[in-house]
This record gives sequence, C-alpha cells and structure tokens, in this order.
Amino acid sequence: MAWGSGPSVVNRGGRDYWRTWFIDECERSGMFGLTVGHLPLVRLKGAGVVPYHAGTLLYLEDAPYFQATQKKRHRVVGPYEVVVPAELPVGATVVHEDRGKPIVWLDPNPESGPWLNRSKVFRKIDGLSVTFRQMAGSFEYFPYRFGIRRAPQWNATTYEHHVDCWLCA
Repeated sequence: MAWGSGPSVVNRGGRDYWRTWFIDECERSGMFGLTVGHLPLVRLKGAGVVPYHAGTLLYLEDAPYFQATQKKRHRVVGPYEVVVPAELPVGATVVHEDRGKPIVWLDPNPESGPWLNRSKVFRKIDGLSVTFRQMAGSFEYFPYRFGIRRAPQWNATTYEHHVDCWLCA
C-alpha cells in the first residue's frame, strides 16, 4: 500500500517502485492494495502509463526501513509479478482486466484486511528492529487490489538517500 509523504509510486527506467508500510501483509496475502486515486497508475493508457497485466513487474519500497535508518537508506524489494487471482472474493467488482482476465478488483469488505490499523511492535528488517504504526483506515483499507507474487529474480536492495534522491522525487 502506498502511504506517507512523498510520492506513492516512482517510475524509473520503465519500472514502478511503490512505497508501502505493509510489505508483510502483501507477502502473506499475495496482494497489493490501492485507493481510487491510484487506479490511473495501473489501468489507464496514455501519458507513459502502460496498464498492468498478468506478468507486469513492480518493486516495493519498505517505508518503515527508511524511517528506521533516520532517512539515510531506502530498502527496495522485488520484482513482484502481477498475477491473475485464482478466484475473487464474493461480491468483488472487477475494475481493470487484461484480455478478459481480472487484474484489479474492488473488495466488498476491505476493512476485514489484510491491511489494518495497528502498531507493529516489532519487525526485523535487515538486522534492524523496527516499530511503526499502520494507518490503513485513513486510506479506506486500500479497497482496490491486485495479485502479486515474488518473481524468480526477487531480491532486496538498499540505496543511500541523498539530495534529489530518485526514490523521493
């Protein structure tokens, strides 16, 4: 889920880098969540945006890591591959499809998670112990979703933060 100050998604070299506070939830659920404002970033053609389809690759920036390093380093994981869901939740509405296959859907009960309001008391990220708050309710629990899974070339990379940092652009 994209959240926080700065851009929600940065496109660099034709690759999307999404900032999120919910990497654990994305990994466990195999989904990424969006708000209505993010929909143009995944489903509209034009202005350099290619609609997401099964196989689209994207990266996630681990926002709590950036905060834990006192804004000195970014941690980016990926790529993740967009996947067609095996089945949609009962009552879901498809809002973007590719060749007749659902890509993005509106969840009828987003408040049931996987993204919730809570404080993460402890998370270990590359050796750092991190605590942070998650505020999904402020973003309607990210009701628009699409499926993701780790691509075979998945890895975690850190980038030093600097003036005019491309991840903060």
